[in-house]
Amino acid sequence: MKIIGIAGSLHPGAYIHRLLEAAVRELPASVEVEIWDGLDGVPPLSDGPLPPKIDRLCHTLSGVNGMLIAAPAHSVLPVELCHVLDWVSSRRGGAVLVGKPVVVMTACLRAHEAMWTQTELRRALASAGALVYGADLVVSPALDQFDSAGRIVDHEFRDRLRPVLEELCVPSMAKSPA
Repeated sequence: MKIIGIAGSLHPGAYIHRLLEAAVRELPASVEVEIWDGLDGVPPLSDGPLPPKIDRLCHTLSGVNGMLIAAPAHSVLPVELCHVLDWVSSRRGGAVLVGKPVVVMTACLRAHEAMWTQTELRRALASAGALVYGADLVVSPALDQFDSAGRIVDHEFRDRLRPVLEELCVPSMAKSPA
């Protein structure tokens, strides 16, 4: 089984990257994960050929079983992540997400902060035909949520995350989003 992960931030050391990496550590060892870090420089959806980065991403997405997205909770999605989602959900993107499970994680200080991010991600991914599963994780980026190996230290947090991640590891036949 192969999964692709995307962190919705351009800053490699950003909290959301650490959350994505920690979530990947919670997946079974049999799951192969590729982290895609090509958000930088993706142009808005336009006529013409796919940009090379998007062409490679669509090719990769066509060969994976699912996707994991970690996005910061803001009132709007990062514009670069919007561009990527627009391209992969377009007809020219090749319908690479149709029927595939996608887990969306957002981290925020208060539960209501994730609402807009989750709504926008679910809308964009559902329009691309993906089966979307979400985890609103109320954690403070200011607190140390990870141990020295990058694993999530809060047991309650991990217990809320694991069932959502399991959706990526179950065959997609006869699944419907929760």
